[in-house]
Amino acid sequence: MLMETLLRVLIGGIANGAIYAAVAVGFSVIYRSGRVFNIAQGELLMIATFMCMALFGTGMNHWLAILLTAIAMGLLGLLIERLMLRPLVGQSEMALFMATLGLLLILNGLGTIVFGTEPRLFPDVLGTERWRLGGIAIKESNVLGTALVVVTVVALAWFFRSTRTGLFMTAVAESHQIARSLGVSVTRSIGLSWAISGVVATIAAVAFMSGRSVSPDIATIAFVALPVVLLSGLETVGGVLLGGLIVGVGQSMAARWLDPYTEGGASLIFPFALMMVILIIKPQGLFGWKRVERI
Repeated sequence: MLMETLLRVLIGGIANGAIYAAVAVGFSVIYRSGRVFNIAQGELLMIATFMCMALFGTGMNHWLAILLTAIAMGLLGLLIERLMLRPLVGQSEMALFMATLGLLLILNGLGTIVFGTEPRLFPDVLGTERWRLGGIAIKESNVLGTALVVVTVVALAWFFRSTRTGLFMTAVAESHQIARSLGVSVTRSIGLSWAISGVVATIAAVAFMSGRSVSPDIATIAFVALPVVLLSGLETVGGVLLGGLIVGVGQSMAARWLDPYTEGGASLIFPFALMMVILIIKPQGLFGWKRVERI
């Protein structure tokens, strides 16, 4: 009985951790490529989700609808960079952060106006079967969604580590001025990172909204993903998988063994309590760049 409970907690934690990693990698891509902390990543996920549903509603083939959504989200990312971020290139990180905070509020309001507040069912595009593992039923869509996120994160990590374009984008995260002096286009790097983030938001929507009831409130998942980003390190991409696993499994354990005594509060505060511990003990995260300031 205990082993079955532990296995159930572990499976649930892995599934939740993959969701957080899918959102967290969007934070990391934009920060690593342009030193911009995009607090509006959850709103991109929300827009991708409802854009997919709108295309599904036309009777369009699901996979074609997903492809068109990914393209549209990539273009939306480019548009955001062009209108909001490009005029701020070379400005302080705080100015860039405040721009994304404004973007969050705008997209959140538009999402409520356009999509309404009533929950809707996202079609189960990844399958409806249930697989058995040790007597525990696992949704096929959860397994395939987790696999999709892992492949996406590994591919992005390889891109930033092993390709010329990825290395140029990484240089921008060090310093806009230094990148310019090396001949790297800062605006192109930031624009590409936002486009990639839009596509990643679409992948996250397909991977984990499948078969779920969704509303514009799903954007708040980005706040739970923040501890994952800080645990793994803002500049890392592949590290979000481990960060998501730690946060997801830890939250699942808190929900199973602590929530009954805290009226459900333990699992809610666990990610943020962990975030505070990380900031105090290792502010750069497990895989983040350790910077040495010269005076």
